[in-house]
Amino acid sequence: MSSSPRWSSRSTLHEKRGKKPMSIRLTVQLPIKEGEAEAFETSAAPALQRVRAEDSGCEMYDLFKSCDDDTRYVMIESWTSEADLEAHMTSPAMADVGKALGSFMAGAPVMNKYED
Repeated sequence: MSSSPRWSSRSTLHEKRGKKPMSIRLTVQLPIKEGEAEAFETSAAPALQRVRAEDSGCEMYDLFKSCDDDTRYVMIESWTSEADLEAHMTSPAMADVGKALGSFMAGAPVMNKYED
């Protein structure tokens, strides 16, 4: 049995891809106000769909609720490139997300960016 880290096999797979550009992944932790989960999800759905439909390079844009806490959500995003993510951040669709979700927020979102 090999003693190499588990992730090393994934790195090898990426090397085999050749010169394919890396995808950009983003997680956004969204703390929402107590008792607002259902309204939050209802408001979020059309705004998220607009991003998926209109923002170039969007590979994934999905919202998940914590199994343990109805006030904790996470958005998981995947973008073809850094340029696509940057364009999304100033897009009309992203502005709609902010309008749709802003009144439900109990604190500032926490974003973390990763590359493939």
